[in-house]
Amino acid sequence: MKKWFLCINFIILLTACAATHNIPKSENPNVKEQPNIIYSFVDQNGNFYPNKWRVIYGNPPQNAKRNEYSLMKIATKKGIENQLTQTETSFLKTISESVKNKKRVIIFVHGFNSNAKRSTQNYESARKIMNINSGTDEIIQFYWDGLSSESIFGGAKIWFNATNFSQMAGEFGLRRILNTIKNKDIYIISHSRGASVVLSALSSPKFSESTKTETLENHNIDVDNSKSLKENNNSITCIMLAPAVGSADFKLKTSINEEPEFCTFSPQIKKIHITINNTDNLLKKYIGVLSKTLKPTDLGYKEDTFNELCNHFTIFEKTSFTGQKSHDFDHYLKNSKFKDILQLYGLLK
Repeated sequence: MKKWFLCINFIILLTACAATHNIPKSENPNVKEQPNIIYSFVDQNGNFYPNKWRVIYGNPPQNAKRNEYSLMKIATKKGIENQLTQTETSFLKTISESVKNKKRVIIFVHGFNSNAKRSTQNYESARKIMNINSGTDEIIQFYWDGLSSESIFGGAKIWFNATNFSQMAGEFGLRRILNTIKNKDIYIISHSRGASVVLSALSSPKFSESTKTETLENHNIDVDNSKSLKENNNSITCIMLAPAVGSADFKLKTSINEEPEFCTFSPQIKKIHITINNTDNLLKKYIGVLSKTLKPTDLGYKEDTFNELCNHFTIFEKTSFTGQKSHDFDHYLKNSKFKDILQLYGLLK
């Protein structure tokens, strides 16, 4: 009874404040910046923003709602779906050409409730302490619609929609980027719900039937029609800071009537290195019993979830950040233990 009382109080917070879509500030957001940085920005369904997107698609409503705005929704209404997909194909070719002669590709993925400016600042902070060679390394700064709110209660309000958007961003955005890359050492550094973006790119996430129907009817996107991760002979290492996911995010539902089973990762996935922090207030949702409910966040919070996954996978490593109370991306980046992780994988300057 106490647990449900706490859950109800948490849900009440969801109606507290408005949220906004995380949109690019630039009219041409998906670009290559010389010598070795690619900016990649997707909407709530994982579609890449085209050049002059604001002129063609307009700004989304200030109070972000799930079914009101998306690039494909508007493209369908205007009859320009082919134009949108062609610009996406062109951008993916740019990525393919940019990484062709590189040895390593480093991808940054922010968490929920983070706008583009704040995410860019965090990406730049991480780059400053990494041994990045512009001749042999390519950087991809990935931005997705984790929504944003300036209110103290805003994170609670946007959480549920952001969890769905993270899966779409991974399956339809980040996965398509990974499928353009061949024979490279890939390092993906994520924060918070960015872990879900990464997992959804590496192995198809599970969506409820209602979400599938809603996405098809409102946005003209068939969730079941995504392309699988290609076997491109890459070596992929994932560093997940404060992963706001749970063991359920590693499970697939094989049919409507069957219980979910743990997914099978591509042999390209060599390591998933997570942080565990039982003093991170956001991961425990301020009330510890909620970490496994209301879209779990317990992997980054509780060691027993890590141990459960280790029973099924051999690719996991962990570093304890317990003692740090802040969930903020920049605090995880400034923690000396992050440097230890970078050093372990040859990424520290």
